[in-house]
Amino acid sequence: MLAKFKFNAIAIAFFAFSSTTYAADYVYQTSQDPWENKTNDSAMSAVFGATNWSKSGYNIADFSGAKFVFLDGSDNNANELSSFIGGNQSFLENYVAGGGHLFINSAPNEGETFSLGFGVTLHYDSAQSTHSSVATINTAGVSAGLTYGGIATEYTGSFFSHATVTGPLTSLIDGSAGSIFSVMDWGSGFVAFGGQTTTNFHYPGVDARGLLANELAYVASVPFVSPLPIPEPEIYAMLLAGLGLLGFVARRRKESAI
Repeated sequence: MLAKFKFNAIAIAFFAFSSTTYAADYVYQTSQDPWENKTNDSAMSAVFGATNWSKSGYNIADFSGAKFVFLDGSDNNANELSSFIGGNQSFLENYVAGGGHLFINSAPNEGETFSLGFGVTLHYDSAQSTHSSVATINTAGVSAGLTYGGIATEYTGSFFSHATVTGPLTSLIDGSAGSIFSVMDWGSGFVAFGGQTTTNFHYPGVDARGLLANELAYVASVPFVSPLPIPEPEIYAMLLAGLGLLGFVARRRKESAI
């Protein structure tokens, strides 16, 4: 699994995606958007297509028929995710053992260290001893394809992650405080664990968005994609300035022709 093969894919634009109620092959669950940010939604759309995934709060009903589920308990969702996992640990482990693919991520802003099931622990300390401002895709991560698209292996953030994960895992991304993205085979399925914040806190930004897309594709075992970069605010400003200049030139030409 770690030597997952790569595919060439057409560039897919990032799209926003609203909650749906239909059954889907690919599922994203969170209590509320972490930091009121929808970069996770954009990554799901980039990898699976804007209409091929569903979004909801934490529940086990949506696991039925799903090939891949992404649980994010970052920001003020950590306590609810901890409770959900604690009450459904056997279900989650059986889902993966039966062939499901699962990604559990949490960069808490509340609570404390808690179990993610599967013999894995997420370590969180509000004093920030578990926070990482630097992240590196290690050799195993490169072999897994996390640098697909030629993206960087080194990242910074404030913070890139709030938590670390430990257990019988293979680390693919190491933070300054410990592993922040690790994986394991479990029965017939595959599961990943992370402590990462949303990509709006990560630099370089375009590469960070590509990294999250690569993580999702890798864990879900679907083709890697090359998401179109979302322009940074300063690029928008340059575009607007350029349009303004073009308009000015057009007006001058029109006036000269009169």
